[in-house]
Order: sequence, then structure tokens, then C-alpha cells
Amino acid sequence: MQSQAFETLGIEPTIDGRAIRAAFVRLARIYHPDRFAGQPPDVRSEAERRMKEAAAAYELLRATNKTLLQGHTVFNDKDIQDRARKYRDAAEARQREEEKNRARWLRWEAIELAARERAEAESALAAAAMGKDDVVYVAPAASRHEPPRQLPSRTPSSGLQQRIEAARRKEKEAAADKGPTATPDSADDVKRA
Repeated sequence: MQSQAFETLGIEPTIDGRAIRAAFVRLARIYHPDRFAGQPPDVRSEAERRMKEAAAAYELLRATNKTLLQGHTVFNDKDIQDRARKYRDAAEARQREEEKNRARWLRWEAIELAARERAEAESALAAAAMGKDDVVYVAPAASRHEPPRQLPSRTPSSGLQQRIEAARRKEKEAAADKGPTATPDSADDVKRA
């Protein structure tokens, strides 16, 4: 209703009483019935109609401004309360979502840190098991945007695996060097020899 009144006066919505009055005075100078005294009846009736619309719009906006200045609201309090409640609900939902995302990222960073520390410890353990004095250590990437450094093709874990396999071979050779034992396979070998 107010937007229609502003449209009738030809101005943007405002609470400035001077701007509203100036717009009304401008229209009154154009459409006042005294200016159309010698014109045909249809022109006079159109000017009179426009003048009445401008006067009604001006009175509505003036009354609205007066109530605003007195501290009363033009809007229904229930509408304002509903809008405020919806806004609060939306803000709380956004805040809950942000907290949930923040907690998820903190958990993820803790998991990444634990995995990085575990990999460093395994690397140091493997290097120590290989008997190397210099410990292989690959520093984590300085930032998330920097690609991680590549390990050489022979990683400490593959070296460890090779040492384990070599130890097993030595155990088998040592068992074979001790001589034949009472196993069914070795008994057959003794008879054939």
C-alpha cells in the first residue's frame, strides 16, 4: 500500500517528510483543477482524479511518518516477531553447521597428524632395523597446497622386508647344515642315498 503511494507520487520509498511533500507539491502544481478550468470535461476529470490520488497518497505517507515519529509501528507486531524468529532460527542453523564442519576438520587434522607421526616412527624403526646410521626422514609438506615429497623407490619398509627374508633363508640354511633330522622327507632322502 505504501509502495503504491510512493509510486503515485513518483518517488523512491523514503521516510523523509520533505521529499514526500515536495513530490506532492510538484504533482499539485501539474494536476490542480484550477489549471484545467477552460478544458473539456474529460481532461478536467482526469486531472481531478490524479490530484485525488496524489492527495490520498500524500495523506497516507504523512500519517505513516507521524506514527513512526511517535514511536508506533506501522507493521503488525506478529509479522515482525515471525520474521525475527525465522531469522534467528536460520542464524542458529548456520552456526550449528559451521561448528559441525569445524569439529570435522579438527578431527581430520588430528588423524592426519597421527598418521604422519606413525609413518615417521615406522621409517625411523625400519632404518634402525636395516642397520643404517642415517635415519630416513621425509618431512611433511609445508602447506596443503605443496605436493608431498616422493620417497625413493627403495623404501625402508621394503628393505626391512628383504632383511626378514634373508634371515629366514639363513635359518633354513642353518637347519639344513645341522644334518638330517627325523622328518619324513629327510628319511626318504637318506634311503635313496
